[in-house]
Amino acid sequence: MTQVDTPVRNLTELNRSWIHAFNERDWNTEKTLRTPNFRAHLSGTPQPLNSDAWAGFLMAFTQAFPDSQISIDTCIADGDMSATHWTITGTHKGPFQGIAPTGRPVMFSGLELNRFVDGRIVEHWGMFDNLALLQQIGALPA
Repeated sequence: MTQVDTPVRNLTELNRSWIHAFNERDWNTEKTLRTPNFRAHLSGTPQPLNSDAWAGFLMAFTQAFPDSQISIDTCIADGDMSATHWTITGTHKGPFQGIAPTGRPVMFSGLELNRFVDGRIVEHWGMFDNLALLQQIGALPA
């Protein structure tokens, strides 16, 4: 293994730990993997989310889909960035973006890029198939 491989492997492991914390609803660990000046850039949001807004987003999402789980399809890293393609599954059991719970199962994919500083995520860019999600819960026609 070269010296270049070690940081890259560590970034993918850190990213996997972050997703694992989501899956376990271990919000303390999830927060420790982000810097205090963390910013999340999400598709469909007009402004980046700061750390508190991100935590609120996670709470709202997991209340709407309390059994949601992220599985990692691919995770790679280069320099100070990791890129992950993931699939999320869950059941719509709580309100989501003003849509009453339907009890319907969902499965959709997404991509994220994370930039790390000193072993913590400072910036997150996330894009997911919101159209598929809304179709699966019946908010939009298929």
